[in-house]
Order: sequence, then structure tokens, then C-alpha cells
Amino acid sequence: MKMYLLGTITEFPVSESVKTIFINEIMASNTTLRDGDIEDADAGSSGGAYSDWIELYNSGNQAVDLRGYTLSDSSSTWEFPSGVIPAKGYLLVWASDKNKVAKDGQLHTNFKLSASGEEITLKAPNGSIIDSLTFPALKDNESYGRKTDASSEWVIFSKASPSNSNINSSESIVVKEPAFSHNGGFYTSQFNLQLTTNEPNTKIYYTLNGSDPVPGKQGTFEYTSPILVKSRAGDPNVLSAISNISNDMWSQWRGPKGEVFKCTTIKAVAIKDGSNKSKIITHSYFVDQNIASRYNLPVISLVTDQANFFDNSKGIYVNGNYEKKGEEWERPVHIEFFEKDGTLAFSDNSGIRINGGYTRKIAQKSLRLYAGHDYDDVDSYKYEIFPGLKKKANGKKLDKFETLILRNAGNDNSGTFFRDALIQSLVSHLNVDTMAYRPSVVFLDGEFWGIYNIRERYDNKYLKAHYNLDKNKVIILDVLQTPEVSEGEPEDYKLYQDDVINYLKSNNIRNTEVYENIKTKIDIENYINYNVTQIYCGNTDWPGNNVAIWKYKTDDGKYHPEAPYGQDGRWRWMLKDTDFGFGYQNQSPSFDSIKYATSEQYVPGAALNSNSSWAVFLLKTLIQNTEFRNQFINAFADQLNTSFIPSRVTAKVDELKAGIQTAMPEHCDRWQAISMGNNNQGGGIPGIPGIPGMGGSSWDDSVKVLKNYAEQRPSYMRQAIVNNFRNDGVTGTAEINISTNTAQGYVKVNSIDIKTTTPGITNASSWTGIYFKGVPVTLKAIPNEGYKFDHWEGISGVTTTSDTITFNPTGNVSVRPVFTAK
Repeated sequence: MKMYLLGTITEFPVSESVKTIFINEIMASNTTLRDGDIEDADAGSSGGAYSDWIELYNSGNQAVDLRGYTLSDSSSTWEFPSGVIPAKGYLLVWASDKNKVAKDGQLHTNFKLSASGEEITLKAPNGSIIDSLTFPALKDNESYGRKTDASSEWVIFSKASPSNSNINSSESIVVKEPAFSHNGGFYTSQFNLQLTTNEPNTKIYYTLNGSDPVPGKQGTFEYTSPILVKSRAGDPNVLSAISNISNDMWSQWRGPKGEVFKCTTIKAVAIKDGSNKSKIITHSYFVDQNIASRYNLPVISLVTDQANFFDNSKGIYVNGNYEKKGEEWERPVHIEFFEKDGTLAFSDNSGIRINGGYTRKIAQKSLRLYAGHDYDDVDSYKYEIFPGLKKKANGKKLDKFETLILRNAGNDNSGTFFRDALIQSLVSHLNVDTMAYRPSVVFLDGEFWGIYNIRERYDNKYLKAHYNLDKNKVIILDVLQTPEVSEGEPEDYKLYQDDVINYLKSNNIRNTEVYENIKTKIDIENYINYNVTQIYCGNTDWPGNNVAIWKYKTDDGKYHPEAPYGQDGRWRWMLKDTDFGFGYQNQSPSFDSIKYATSEQYVPGAALNSNSSWAVFLLKTLIQNTEFRNQFINAFADQLNTSFIPSRVTAKVDELKAGIQTAMPEHCDRWQAISMGNNNQGGGIPGIPGIPGMGGSSWDDSVKVLKNYAEQRPSYMRQAIVNNFRNDGVTGTAEINISTNTAQGYVKVNSIDIKTTTPGITNASSWTGIYFKGVPVTLKAIPNEGYKFDHWEGISGVTTTSDTITFNPTGNVSVRPVFTAK
């Protein structure tokens, strides 16, 4: 007989006795031990999947053949096809739902285990029960096993021991966490909170100030009677009264206007026999008669030892420290995410850092959250934080995040508070990387900390999530005069600097072979859409700043056009930090940002070195190539006709404004960086009113700037295109009207489908777009199921029976595709 144990095959004498076999240990949420199944379609190349497992133990003196025995969970039964368990030995069975014997002989059942708990039963071939257990809910990598092999006492282990003796120690046995009579969330009236444990010889300790409970430490209390949880109205401001958090003249600290709203945070731990501790459990309670309607936003509670933020030597939030970066300046924090109705979405221990560049100086600082990082068993926030967000590569729902940003709105902190979110949302459907957005309100150790924009973060985890990439094979660069590597190896910047920039400096882009080579280095469509967006929004903190690019490192370092999107080895651009756009600092909608982005023209109010010669080199060079220039102009026209039409943009402005309007008055009072109305109260530089985004004007005024920009910008941009490319044959604009029987088919104009599913198109049956004389436009007729294209009407000079035509508009034209039934 043979016994299969983690890939080994060993001969044993076999006994038919079954009285000595025990279910000894199980794991229902495994993220550390792979099952060794190299044939696994998804994880075989990595050594197998992280499958659940069941460990059997034989306490007898002879090996036992388990062939014909069964294991079952609450819904399925699986029969051992083989398997011998040695005397005084173990057999690990993978509860993987694969129902197979792997190549290395390991056994896989036809069911998985439920991390929420269920029953497992082992039966002999005659149906008699050999052993059974009902296990409780388990966290990632917690196992449930006998306290010692074959004993009758069951415990939860924080350190599992598959195929080895169960570890009976104070470090490995999990003390059950204290139970709370009320979960964290929203309450309209006060209540008595009870903390309980059914562990013998165990005491409960708790804190109310965000610190971890430690017996004997100031602020730690032993639980002896119910805790009254009530409204904290009347409690003095503590953290929000700390002033040494900004020393910048442009963003001076201002104390809250009156008392800030507060919640009650409670951390509790169970300690057994004076030393063995449970995990610390954290709950936040918001008690207010009108709490359900107070914000109309998700509410995030961050709970940490106050010294982690405000201690002069180690606090990450105070003057002298908030500019510091890296793992050394990461601190532990507990995060609770409540939906606007008070439902708890998730609750995790995490790492937290200050995020951002110059805006670290602002009193309300951006924060970066890391799931896991050894603070918790989970390695991601497993929740649909951004409802409707899809992965860029395949359109599947994205509901798992390893990092998150709580953004202070950047340079728009004293403006609309959603400028960057607006700009990114307008093009999130294009093949440009954008950061998802969702507004929230944040509490820090129980005190209202204001509105924060929840955003994704550009890192290797973002690329892994969106493009199903090996996160260790990606490069992300911050493009500066000498690019800096934010993800990858130190020398990886040369793959951009040498292959793209230096190559173009020594080769003529007008040469077809040179341009064809560049198309294997960068995703042209992505690059064009990125530039169209930046130029349309008039961002003047770019291109000399805030440029991030990425690529996947293919195994041979070459371009692979056959690879899935994002995995072909070309550079792509990521849109970020566009706060200097859309009329920021009273920038006029007439601003010629094409000239700005392709020359070293000085622009008042622009960021330092924002369009220096190195920064504008790439676009300025590529636009000399006729093919690129025509694609760029047509892409600009396509988006002006769809994504950027005024009605769509102003509707998006109204939507984003409405999203935070309820919470904005409280936010304005908290930070005093801007006022709600026209009384010109708020932050910024005293005595300098009327600068949207700098704190001088009101929030309402700042929002009006966006809408004014949206209304006027398209016409100015069209004129700018004519002005900048007149010498290249662009003489003016022309309207192209397309009439279509949408039941029969539709038309694609350059890069856009004339369908109501395309953002900005409301009437696909009669649609008009504005294009440019001197720039060829391509139309493609696409029939619906059951129809075929026949011919074009209304246009001459082309082969009207071809489903794809390209023509140079010389004036207004009306075109109709004719489809016929098959």
C-alpha cells in the first residue's frame, strides 16, 4: 500500500482498524500553503492553488488503508479513491473541489470548506461514523484542531501545523475575541454596550482613545460593567485642535469653527491566564438623532494610537514628519467602512501613510491605506468599494483592493473638492488608466476629519488587479527629466529613456520606419487619448509633473501584439493629479493648451517648469508625423463630439456636486479652507479673494467655474486645433451628419461608435459631429445581426459599396448607411 503525504509516496504495512483515525485539524481559508497541483489551470505554474485542507491523524501502531471511506461537508460527500495513513502519522486531504488525485498523488475532494463554519464527517465504507466535528467561523489562515493530536479539546490555532503535531502553546492557540452586544454603526439613541467572553480565566480590557488596550497602561480599563455609548455632543475638540500640522503659507492651519461631530471608538481585548491575548476588536459608534441623513456618504472610521499621528518624534501627521516617506513612516490603523445607511462593509487592520506631494503641507492631508502588511490576516479590502467599477482588461467587476487613497482633493482642496474626479470620470471609458472615485467622510479616532475622496492608487497592485498581470513584472515610471522608477528595477527607466526619448532624438519621426518602430514601444491610441484629456482640461501642472507611465516586461523584452491588452510590452499613460485643470486659478476656457503642451510658452499660474523643453519633447516630436497628427486631431474631434460635449460635462458636474453637498457645510466648518456661500469666509491666503481652487472664493463659485469652462471649452479647442495646424492643411471645421436605422446597424466614426451606449451620444439615429477640413475621416458601417451593409448615400468620391470609407471633409455633409436584410 502507498500513503500520499504532501507529494511523498511511501510503502507501509496496512491495518484494517479504523478506531484510531481522527479528524485532527482543518483550515477553511488558506492563503499561505499551495496544494502542489501543477495541473491547476489558474495556479499550476505557481505550485498550485491555496486550497482548504483537512488533516487526518492515526494514533494507532499500524497504517490504515482509507480506500472506500468517505469525507463529507454540509452539502457533498467524497470517497477516498486511495490513501494510506501511517501509524502515528498524518494524511492531508485538500478540500479543493477538484475531485481528483493529483500528479504527485495528493488527494482532492469534491467540496470546499466554508470559512463561516460547517460540519465535517469521516465514515467507514459500511457507513459508520469514524469521526466528525463542527467548526466555527475562521479567519484567513486560522486552523481549527484538537489541542493536542487525538485529544478531545478543540481550539483555534493562529499558527497551523499541517502534517505535523498540533502546536499547543500560548502563542499558537487563539483566545476567542470578546463579543460586543452591539456592532459598530449608526444609532439614534444611547445604549449600554456589553462585552462578554466564554473563555475561562479570562478578563476583558478596553480603551476609548484609539490606543491598544494594555492592562496597567493609562487609558486602558478593565471591563466590569456595561459601557454607556451616547452622543458625544459637548465633548471638547482634541485632535482637531492640534495646530502643528501645517507650516506652509498657502495652507495655514485654521481651527474648526465650533465643536466637531464625534463618534465613540472602542478597542477591546480578552486576556486569558494573564498573558494569552485574543485579537483586538474595534468598533465605532455614531450616535445622533439624525445620523442616517447627516452625510449621505460612506463613513470611514480610522482608529489608531494618537501618537502614531501626532507625537512630535514618530507622528506621521505633524510638522517635521509629514514630508517623510517609506515603510519607516507607515503606522498601524484600524479601518471601518460604513455605507451611507450605516451597514458595515468591512473592518480591517491596515497600514497607513501620508500620501501626496506638495499637498502634504495642507492641514487636511491625504492618507494611503495598505491592506494586510502583517497587521491582519487579510491581504486586501474585499468589497465593491466603487460600485460598477470594472477591470480595464476584461470588464469584470473589481471588488478587491490592496491599496487605497483617501485623497484631500489635492490642489482643489479649497476649491470644488472633485475637480480631478470630474476630469478622470469623463474619460474612464477610454483606454487610459484612471483612478476610480468615491467621496466619503472620515473620522480619526472619533473626530470628524472631513470629506475625503476614496481613490485607487497607481502601483503594481493596481496593474495586477486591472490587467491580471504578474505584479513583479511591471514597471511604473514617474516621468521627469530623468524618469524615476516607482515600481520595477532601478535601471528600468532606460527602457523608456533610451527606447523612446533618445531614439527619437537621433531619428526622424517623419520617416515611416521610425514611426512604425515607435508604435511597437508605446500604445499610440492610449497616448493620444491621454494627451487629448490633459489638453482639453487645460492642466498646467503637467507635462513637467504628474506624468506616470507603465509597461509589462515581456519574457523576451519584445513587443507582442498577440498578447492580451496590457501585456504586449508597450508603454501606457496613467491620468492623475489634474487639479490644475478646468479653470483652476481663473484659467480662461480660451487657453491654448495645444500650444502650451507642444512649446515652452510661459503660462501665468502654471506650475514651475510645467512645460519645459524636456517635458514637451515627446508630443512635440510625434505630432510632426502626419499619421500621428491626423489620428491626434481626429481623436480630439471624436471626444469633443462625445465625452466632452457641454451637456454631458455639466451633468457630471451637477452629479458630483450633489454627491457631497450634504456634507460640505460641516467640512467647510471643520477645515475653514473655503466657504459654502458668497460671504468669502474660508481659508487660502487672507486678503486674496476670487481664486477658485485657492480658497478665496466660495464652494458654489468654484463649481460655477467648472460649468462655465465646460460650456465654452469645446469651441475654443476647435479653434485652437485650426490655429495650431493651419500650416499642416487644417483650414476649418465641417459638420458630418449621420442618419442611421439603428435597428439595422450603426456607424463607427474614427474611434467612436455612434450608439447610445457611447458616452455623450443620445440620438444615434441622427447624429452630428464637428470634424476638421484637411484631416481625413474614416466611417465604418457595422450591421446588426440579420442585416448586411449595402451602400452609402450622400457622399461622393469614395467607393460607396465598401463598408469602410475615408474622405477629406471640405464642407458640411450628410451621410446615410443603407443596410438590407440577409
